[in-house]
Amino acid sequence: MDLETTDTERLLRDTFRSWFTSELAPAVPAMEDGTQLPYDLMRSMHRTLGLDAMLPRPGGGRTPGDTDGGGGLTANVARYARTTFVVEMARVSPSFALSWGASTGLFGANVVGKGTPEQIERFALPVLRSERIGSWALTEPGAGSDALSGLRTTARRDGDHYVLHGSKTFITNAPYADVFLVYARVQGGDHDGAIQPFIVERTDPGLTTGPPMKKMGMRGSPTGEVFLDDVRSAADRLLGGGVVQRDHVKSSLAAERGGLSVLSYGIAERCFEIARDYAKTRTQFGRPIADFQLVQQRLARMWVAIANCRRIVYADWLAGRALRESIADVCAGKLYCAEMGTFVAFEAIHILAGNGYMEEYVVERLARDAKLIELGGGTTEMQILTIARHLLA
Repeated sequence: MDLETTDTERLLRDTFRSWFTSELAPAVPAMEDGTQLPYDLMRSMHRTLGLDAMLPRPGGGRTPGDTDGGGGLTANVARYARTTFVVEMARVSPSFALSWGASTGLFGANVVGKGTPEQIERFALPVLRSERIGSWALTEPGAGSDALSGLRTTARRDGDHYVLHGSKTFITNAPYADVFLVYARVQGGDHDGAIQPFIVERTDPGLTTGPPMKKMGMRGSPTGEVFLDDVRSAADRLLGGGVVQRDHVKSSLAAERGGLSVLSYGIAERCFEIARDYAKTRTQFGRPIADFQLVQQRLARMWVAIANCRRIVYADWLAGRALRESIADVCAGKLYCAEMGTFVAFEAIHILAGNGYMEEYVVERLARDAKLIELGGGTTEMQILTIARHLLA
């Protein structure tokens, strides 16, 4: 599936694939049944693969150095490496990729991008190094697709503190996270009525979390509720230290949607390869089932979906520069890749037939994981509405 990749790019891909195959894959069954958490493996991954070169830096870009793309790589190779890293992770365990992305991306990168130097040093960098685990808490029991206008969690100004009260649900890493980025509607002070993000630690009095939820898929990624019972948060925990975060939720959702597109592509690529290889070796009526045109048709349509998804998720790399995508572009990518990830996964199950329905061949797990991406980060319906609004604005 190479698109004119260089020797360096192929080496990076093979390095990532080797580590995820040898270190992550054996741990997947235990993570799926809840007997092993993903976080120690995240720390090992960071140390072994030297991920410091891929960390976000204040003001955008990556560290170290914008001139070479970080870690001695050209900017274009670095873009390829960052996307391929997540693709290879998702091929083995989408749920592991989901937890890692929520911690380092939705918490860590958000604090790096919007936080004060003190917030970055104290909260973001330990999370980016996977020394601590982060969580991003927006969704509420009564506000899913209606995340902003339906948000009920409040932050009441009280002297040099804010008092946070409310609850969150369906929050990735919530049962075990060390630090949370919590969105609340401010009451009083300069930000009255604004929805703003606050950094809250697990040890803060009044913060509790529910047990891991039982889910259809993404079972290796703990999901839970967050309860804020008059949690007192110092004013310097307001992300940015008092600077109003305009459109922060929208920009965070755009980043999340882009990341979810990559997860869908990784799922689709792995499912296609399993189905293709199975079709070439499984015999019926004395012939490999790959000889039958209806199986070929399924494989061809799967390939079309994957080829399109690949161009979406590797757009920066293919263009040779960092692209500035509109909200409509991001939503279109998430919409298409999410639907195609599910489509390819279920086509793979069909090609494997009874074997595809069993756990042994992996595709049933990947299909269950794929469905979440059509729901999380904004449902399919919300992507369509957002695209239409931007087209008609």
